Amino acid sequence: MHEGTSALRAEDLQLLRSLAREPVLPAPFGPELDLTAEARAALLPDAHSRDQMELEAGLLSAASEAFNHLHTHPEGSLTRPVPVIGASLPRRDRLQVRIVPVAVPPLLHELLPFELDGEVSGIPGVRARVHRRSTELFLLDAPDAVVELVGVGKKAWQAATAWRYAFNLKAPEGVSLADASPERLTPDESRSLASYGRAFGPVDIASGFVRRIAVLRHTLWVRAWPTGGFDLNVEWPGDEPRQAHVALQLAHPVLGLPGAEIGAPGILHIPAYCRADSGGDPDEIRRLRFRHTELPSGRSPEDSGLAAFQKGARPQWDAWRNTLTDQAG
Repeated sequence: MHEGTSALRAEDLQLLRSLAREPVLPAPFGPELDLTAEARAALLPDAHSRDQMELEAGLLSAASEAFNHLHTHPEGSLTRPVPVIGASLPRRDRLQVRIVPVAVPPLLHELLPFELDGEVSGIPGVRARVHRRSTELFLLDAPDAVVELVGVGKKAWQAATAWRYAFNLKAPEGVSLADASPERLTPDESRSLASYGRAFGPVDIASGFVRRIAVLRHTLWVRAWPTGGFDLNVEWPGDEPRQAHVALQLAHPVLGLPGAEIGAPGILHIPAYCRADSGGDPDEIRRLRFRHTELPSGRSPEDSGLAAFQKGARPQWDAWRNTLTDQAG
């Protein structure tokens, strides 16, 4: 049993032991379980606050954009796996993630706030504390919200900075807000937060999904985006894993998204996941929708049109590789 279960009530421990012996079906097919929030959190904790949810939703959005940059890598192809988040390690006070090394530069490019012509891209208010072997991303206006990039230490950060610098030469009038104002929100960030918020869509579902993204760890890539304020779409290529299999895992009565119920094929209904700290109306129905796309063909970069994009992206990848090589030397 997980070490976090030591302080649970006897009823919860008995129920968890029985579930370990006998699999149970998710709602609406299985029984309703009398499992406390403390028991859930001991096994797979969800985000502790609205700010934490927004930060994790922003991470998922940035990862969904970062994989496009990976196709521009000199060795990239449409059929080569381009995962961004290698592993997700939920904690009570933060989310720890392991980022695939080659994905660190484009992820930080999409995630860190950048101002161009008065518009802010990335996550407003995000700043970083870079340590020797990890980097903490936090919110200036909510410092208790933290995502830790495990394994992204000073060397990886410097190489990613070189990539971002080369990329941003295409927009020399833009400003990296984390560099320009490391300790306080800029006026552009404050306006963006007041006008648009930090993250769009059902951030509670996005946060819950990224904490369980391991269900899609064997796909070529994963992309997620919101539709309105209630739906989160998740797309991966091909038929493996099958949507029904992913739905069963994400609707698991103990380890799945709290309140998730299997609806029509490819859809999870999440009516009870809106907590007091996630915002919104508890009676609203949120949906997690699975989107299918065909596996890409095995055409060469020249035939698929990737070669031109790879040529244009060569400077930033050279800068990244050269920085890593210099550090190794």
